[in-house]
Amino acid sequence: MPEKDLKHSVRSEKLAERRAHIVETAAALFIEKGFHQTGMRDIAGRAGISLGNLYNHFKGKGDIIVAIADVEAEELEPLLRPLEAAGKADPDLLSDFVERYFQLTSSPAYAALSAEIIAELFRNPVVAVSFEASRMRLIAAVSSCLPDALGEAEAELVISLVESAGLNAVGKKGQDKDIMLQALLGFVERAVKVA
Repeated sequence: MPEKDLKHSVRSEKLAERRAHIVETAAALFIEKGFHQTGMRDIAGRAGISLGNLYNHFKGKGDIIVAIADVEAEELEPLLRPLEAAGKADPDLLSDFVERYFQLTSSPAYAALSAEIIAELFRNPVVAVSFEASRMRLIAAVSSCLPDALGEAEAELVISLVESAGLNAVGKKGQDKDIMLQALLGFVERAVKVA
């Protein structure tokens, strides 16, 4: 690799790392203080960069929330890949997805950040587009593991049920959370078998 390309590659990597650090810092602040109570100055200060440098990476908080939504979509990759690869009804894969997605959505940090992103969906069309693309992929992946008689509407109901159960489980510990998860798994299994 020529020296010029190597320097460009290293520079691009450092920019990506700095951008990821900013996004991570902003997410922590949004969880801690809320989206509207966090200013760009707060983000720059916590990230250890100048305000001007922050604006070199993001035009505003709306751009940062879109980047956070993109990171969340990437975090769903390991959950979606097995569903998409199967491409057919598979109750075991569906149960595995339900359990893993429940664990993710019942984390206090995930729940708090999701609430901020969802609230911003209604105010910022760019966030809505990013979220909708991720949501449609999630629905399609779950739908592919349901029996043929069920479709995307039922897949969306399964996803919504898991998210709601996860939100309700935030803060629950040990046995209470396990009881909720087992009830959720049983309910989804019975609902899917009815078809």
